[in-house]
Amino acid sequence: MRKSIISVGMSGFVIAMLAGCGTRTAQEDVRSVDWYESHETERTAKLKDCMTSPRTLDATPDCVNASRAENNIKAATKWATPDEGVRTEPSIRN
Repeated sequence: MRKSIISVGMSGFVIAMLAGCGTRTAQEDVRSVDWYESHETERTAKLKDCMTSPRTLDATPDCVNASRAENNIKAATKWATPDEGVRTEPSIRN
């Protein structure tokens, strides 16, 4: 009796594990950070997709690369842009 309970339990466990195997979708090609830096519309679209479903997409390599490209683009901009409200450029002295 005990062996049958264990075998039924193990069978249920295996079935539950195999049921989750088919839920993944095929992943598209992963774009590099450099590619996203040079393709603004695709970068914006990918970031929008990543933000609409952060639980499933946010940590994917494509979302990470698009986010890094966005950060690189923002870091390369000049300080004291009018939309930031800064009136003077900071003085950097060595």
